[in-house]
Amino acid sequence: MKEIDELVAADADIVALDCTMRSRGDGTTINEFLSQIKEKYPDIILMADISTYEEGVNAWKCGVDFVGTTLSGYTSYSPKKDGPDTELVRRLSEDLDIPVIAEGKVHTPDQAVQMLEAGAYAVVVGGAITRPLEIAARFINRVKEYEHE
Repeated sequence: MKEIDELVAADADIVALDCTMRSRGDGTTINEFLSQIKEKYPDIILMADISTYEEGVNAWKCGVDFVGTTLSGYTSYSPKKDGPDTELVRRLSEDLDIPVIAEGKVHTPDQAVQMLEAGAYAVVVGGAITRPLEIAARFINRVKEYEHE
């Protein structure tokens, strides 16, 4: 709660938090924590970072305002993919009545468009534009593959 208090004090417009079903350091479940946050800050806008469809539905039922696919592929039990989890975005967008934010492993403009076509309200593009070494490595690796074809 300390971090939530600090974010509220800093006038954060939206607070994103890990809403996976993994165990939390303080022993509470994510459902209990979300309830505590909503009780203390009833007007807070929350974005749930999730890794699976079930976590997205759970967070929605707990009253979050956005669901982001941020952690898909980063938990031990979510699908490991080279690119974004289009199917997760599609399923959540079809079944939830809150915005779904496509985030995670969006490396190309075409992938961003695919996320929008899958129903995403918005797309977060992080490492694809903020990590020059990774960007260069993708180009170098593809050129090397081409040279060996």
